Amino acid sequence: MKIGLRGMLVAAALAAAMPAPAGEWLYAPEGNRLRRIDLASVDAGPVRQEIAIERAALDAARGRDINGMVCPLPDGSGRFVAGEDTGQPHPPAGWGVFAPDGSQVGRLVTSSAARKPDPYGCAFDPQGRLFTTEIGDAGFAPGSDGQLILWFPPYDRFPDPGDVDALSPNACKIATDIGTATGVAVDREGRVYVASSSGFRIHRFLPPFPGSVEECSARDGTGAPMAADVRRETFAWARPFDGLVTYSGLAVAPNGHLYAASVATGRIGEFDADGRFVRLVLDAQRWLPPLPTGTPQGLAVGPDGTLYYADLGLVWSGGSLRPGPEGKVWRIRFDAAGRPQPPELVLGGLEYPDGLGVLPGALAGLR
Repeated sequence: MKIGLRGMLVAAALAAAMPAPAGEWLYAPEGNRLRRIDLASVDAGPVRQEIAIERAALDAARGRDINGMVCPLPDGSGRFVAGEDTGQPHPPAGWGVFAPDGSQVGRLVTSSAARKPDPYGCAFDPQGRLFTTEIGDAGFAPGSDGQLILWFPPYDRFPDPGDVDALSPNACKIATDIGTATGVAVDREGRVYVASSSGFRIHRFLPPFPGSVEECSARDGTGAPMAADVRRETFAWARPFDGLVTYSGLAVAPNGHLYAASVATGRIGEFDADGRFVRLVLDAQRWLPPLPTGTPQGLAVGPDGTLYYADLGLVWSGGSLRPGPEGKVWRIRFDAAGRPQPPELVLGGLEYPDGLGVLPGALAGLR
């Protein structure tokens, strides 16, 4: 079939106008920066990765201190949310909202009872509402003040630009008494799961949730709006004999089950929708770090069902467990029968990789 010069010119013009091909990227905060990895390159090699957002100390103009989970906004815009605590305590720690090019387009900030608030988790429910976790005062000392926070759109807004310590008006506290609140996940029914590392359990919060700040008629200890009627249950307790103790990262599996990491013991477990233990997806085979397959903190599931985990590389230092100098990102693939395969290293040499997120993105550099 002859196309002709005119047809070729039209085709070329249309091709030039089309956006660049998009792929899936694994976003991995580490060392206060946001790194991303081209998932298509993991098998093809070499692994293609870049700094999407540099830490504030190294980029005064665009840099931000990023940590925790990374969550795409469900509107298909390519924007995403991540923990962002640049310059805290002034401004206070919160969550940044970013455009696909890494520029910040919003910030979400609420109060905290913790000595040094630490934003970590994020997840959207089927209605497009955002849930985040703030770790609180980490550790096993008495007094739990980790938080689960519900946010209402719009998210691409900043608190009062004239007041560096201003709080956002679109937050509603769901819980303020969680022991070391880390991973958060939302299932297809809109139920919200929160990992409590020092509480040795996974909490589950049940809808309905408030539909606006005005419906949050209670107040927490700081005077912030809080839901008055919250349905809450323990989804899973620690399982010491299976090595699931210090729950950290959470992610919903393609079949609706819940993956849960236990950071200090190097395990990842799978639970069904009723909280029944199904199996170990990752078994460290040993009990004390350092562990050959790492200490998983953050989890994320790719579009093909592959499970990724951020490995803090915990080591013993001064009588306690601390992140070591060799953090990593790993993946666990599943065979045709759904059996987990041995973990595969994706990227090493990372500094405190604590969260993950899988997002689509153009195959050109952000910066």
